[in-house]
Amino acid sequence: MNSLLILLVVITLSTQHISKKNYSEKMSGAGAITFSAISALVAALFFVFQIKLPLSFDSAIVPYAVIFGLGYGSAVLCSVLAIACGSLSLTSLITSYSLIIPTLYGMFFLNEEISSFLIVGLLLLMISLFLINFVKGNATSEKISLKWLFYVTVAFFGNGICSAAQKVQQVDFNGKYKAEFMVIALFIVIVALLILALFKEKKEFLPAVKKGILPIVICGAANGVANLLVMILSTRTSASVMYPLVSAGSIILTYFISRFWYKEKLTRLQNIGFALGVASVIFLNL
Repeated sequence: MNSLLILLVVITLSTQHISKKNYSEKMSGAGAITFSAISALVAALFFVFQIKLPLSFDSAIVPYAVIFGLGYGSAVLCSVLAIACGSLSLTSLITSYSLIIPTLYGMFFLNEEISSFLIVGLLLLMISLFLINFVKGNATSEKISLKWLFYVTVAFFGNGICSAAQKVQQVDFNGKYKAEFMVIALFIVIVALLILALFKEKKEFLPAVKKGILPIVICGAANGVANLLVMILSTRTSASVMYPLVSAGSIILTYFISRFWYKEKLTRLQNIGFALGVASVIFLNL
């Protein structure tokens, strides 16, 4: 049963990246803010239904939720923009590296132990980044553009801030208010992005909803299901088993889909860098 749940998490994580790619192709990269706002709304519904009555709430979680919301909003928005102008597989890999941020936070501020796996993972990560960006006079050089680098970097830090804020909130509140924390954070994201969309994408808003509603809903639902399944798995299996499997599995699945469905081609060095990146993610999760 655990194996099936892990497989489902891998599929839902990969589905989020694929739905962003599908939306970008339909809309030619337009309406990214609208996509992010509505997909966050769909994801929030899964957490609303997890809240147990009578409602238990502590206003002290709000600052944590605000920080998480800022990270989540920027990560979703910039990952859509990165996929629209660059490689799906590389965007998936780079954003997965963001788990190093909560790891480093725990190491420096929570006095967590520095393991040999962390050191190996960091070394592999640095080599991977070098090889991925080492593109010289070939057909894939346009994939490593300054625009893509900017968006994927913001998505990387946004994703990392999300994970760090969630980790700190759970430590500070002894594992309480998980669903409440997520609902407040996503509500902040939804309101902020909807306001931004109405100003920045006023003409694109309705066309984006009409034409791209399917990938938007799929992405939000996949996000909600993935988080729900991770919460279930966290009580059934150890983190050292679950996180390496779901992280590496989703990256590999996204890679094969981008390679054989979307016909994305990487150089030999980039493929080696990608493989080392997957290994890095595994070591960083151990």
